[in-house]
Amino acid sequence: MQRSIKYIIPSILFFGLLPVPLLANDGEAIQAELVAEFFAKELNVTMNQIDVEIVHKSSLDHNLLKNGHLEIRKGRGELKLGHQTLWIIEKENGVINKRFPITVNVYANLRVPTAIRKISRQETITADLLTMVPKQIGREFNGIILDPTLIYEKMATQVIQPGRPIKQSMIRKRPDVLLGDNLNIIMKVQGLSLALPGIAKEDACIGEVVRVQCPTTRKELRGILDNSNQVIVNRR
Repeated sequence: MQRSIKYIIPSILFFGLLPVPLLANDGEAIQAELVAEFFAKELNVTMNQIDVEIVHKSSLDHNLLKNGHLEIRKGRGELKLGHQTLWIIEKENGVINKRFPITVNVYANLRVPTAIRKISRQETITADLLTMVPKQIGREFNGIILDPTLIYEKMATQVIQPGRPIKQSMIRKRPDVLLGDNLNIIMKVQGLSLALPGIAKEDACIGEVVRVQCPTTRKELRGILDNSNQVIVNRR
């Protein structure tokens, strides 16, 4: 089994866009530096905020690493951190000559909004409940919210423990109707309307489809939440 080697990238700011000429001597260190520069640019942070662990280094020629103009390409999909395979691309006059895979673990040291205290499910999150804390983020990066203003006045969809980075899946816009709320069901059938009492079977915002149950028949229906008290059910 190949031993993983971790490189802590020096605190040097690089200006300009990739590709850039590489000047370091050690092949693995150069590859780690190239990866770190790519992620620093993508995340709009400095290179000293990126840690790179080489799992399987590229077979790229050492002399090309020192003197060539190279760039990193990620696979399809969103940018991610943690364990992944990237591609070092060799270009000449804008044309790709070769691709060299490199497997790495990538971590970013970022300041992220976290809860000061335990936030209960369905609690509205206000600015005084959050603080910015430095965290080393790896594979859990996707979905983590970096901008605290995107969390303000949202409702927690689950219990959020203090110190834990907040993900998009943990919050949502506060619903206009909550599970268990009493509603009026307006049943529309062939131009006729029938009013029935109902109970919301899930949280929903105005304009969304919501499941409701009629207590007298115990039948579950689906309709559009028209306002905070009324659901429109169209039946053909």
